[in-house]
Amino acid sequence: MRLVGFLRRSVVPVLVAVVLLQGGRWALGQVLPAPPGQQAPVFATAEVRRGALRVAVEGVGHLQPIFLSNLEVGVEGFVEQVLIERGQTVEAGQVVITLRNEQIGYEVTDLEFQIERMRLELGRLLGVSPDQVTAVAPGAGITITAPISGRVAELHVERGGSVAQGSAIARLVDDSHIVIVAELVAYEIGRVEVGQEVEIRSPEFDGHVSGRVTMLDPTPVPSGTHFVFLAEIEARNPGLWQPGHTVNLTLVTREGRLGVPREQRIDRFRGEVVVRSLAQGTVERVPVRRWTRVEAGSTLAVLGGEATTQFIQARQLDIRQKELQLARKQDVRERLLVRSPIGGTVEWVHVTVGARVQPGWGVAAIFDQRRMHLHMMIDELDVIHVKEGLETEITVEALPGRRWKARVLRVDMQGKTEDGIAQYGVMMEVEDTADLKPGMTAHAIIPVAEKEDVLLIPIEAVFEHDGQTMVEVMDGGKPRAVPVTLGLVNDRLAEVREGLAEGQRVVTGGPADRLDRDPAAGTPGGDQPGPLLPRMPGGNQ
Repeated sequence: MRLVGFLRRSVVPVLVAVVLLQGGRWALGQVLPAPPGQQAPVFATAEVRRGALRVAVEGVGHLQPIFLSNLEVGVEGFVEQVLIERGQTVEAGQVVITLRNEQIGYEVTDLEFQIERMRLELGRLLGVSPDQVTAVAPGAGITITAPISGRVAELHVERGGSVAQGSAIARLVDDSHIVIVAELVAYEIGRVEVGQEVEIRSPEFDGHVSGRVTMLDPTPVPSGTHFVFLAEIEARNPGLWQPGHTVNLTLVTREGRLGVPREQRIDRFRGEVVVRSLAQGTVERVPVRRWTRVEAGSTLAVLGGEATTQFIQARQLDIRQKELQLARKQDVRERLLVRSPIGGTVEWVHVTVGARVQPGWGVAAIFDQRRMHLHMMIDELDVIHVKEGLETEITVEALPGRRWKARVLRVDMQGKTEDGIAQYGVMMEVEDTADLKPGMTAHAIIPVAEKEDVLLIPIEAVFEHDGQTMVEVMDGGKPRAVPVTLGLVNDRLAEVREGLAEGQRVVTGGPADRLDRDPAAGTPGGDQPGPLLPRMPGGNQ
């Protein structure tokens, strides 16, 4: 890297010698007159004018993608599909490879079932929907409800008492229907069908109740000294029948009515359930009594206290823990779909269908060709003028005549010494690089300073004498040395801050220049001033 037009350090010693030599030759020219009869020297001059001055830093580097992603597998599995190939364009988030791992699927499904069951159970205890159980305050207590409609045949709790987890709260019976398991002989069972009507009479009540055969068992079972067949009969309870009551049956068959001579007994009510507490705690409320008729979902008891609060907290934490496990497993399952993290072009694919892969294995690489960076090295004197955010343009050797916009992203804080000169890395972002390829050589010119409407002179007019920056101006046809103060300097022009006025003419060359070009020309008029090593931008500001 170098300032545009600034002399490279490899020639700096030579130029310094030239400056000193030219300055000495100019000094001699002031005290030694031209030989008699020799033609007056001719000088090349330039006008002091106003204009714009631009100083820049330039450099060369190679384009590289800003975003280069090496796709790695995140989970063990077998490659099921490879959906990309080298050179293909992909979008961010696109599935590029699919893996198969049945075990992960089983684990996810199992956890989903567990969580659903836990939520259903806790929701039933808390009296809320399953999706709300983790939002309920643990101190809200537990409501134990009736799972079926019926009567409270047994009640085992009272207000203020303590219950243990799993202990019985109540026994509910659906006494709207009774079930009779009748014992029939072979002759009777042969004339009975499922769904057939049966008349049921009780010695304690007048009239009869119609029932239906709901089940027949063709397997004979012993009963006393003979074998019988079992038939289940269901009928509406007129209201006072209880399990254990005796009844008489009449079968209504196709051939007619057939009475069963043996008394039968009511086996049970149609529905019966023992309600148990799934938590421990203190009974705070019991809104039912024995033989109270309740509907499904009615409150049987309410539990509270510290033990109940801790129970609810523990169940809520269990659900959250299972959900966390599920989320992790779902994340693992999601990683069976290998997605491209960026949009870009596939550089390579190193996997085939059926291959078994492990976490961390690289399977493909994708780079974003639309945005690239250019890395250049700038020497220590130039880098102080390069700031992050500076905008510029680059050119590419492979595509002459075109330019791309670029911006400085980063300037290294620490340099590297090469040949005794500290070099600093500068990273630039190049826009709209779809037509470019990684590795192409690019040239950048970074503008670091610019001024408008300043006095300008050619850089060839400047020289140094006794530590003073000077130029020669034409005065009455003769050159006269004057000191000047310079500002910005580039490879062609220098800004004059003090010492000259617009319209003056400065000497840019003379007989000494001809001597340098043609030794036979002699040394007419004495030595003339030589060029000054240009200053860094910002000097004499």
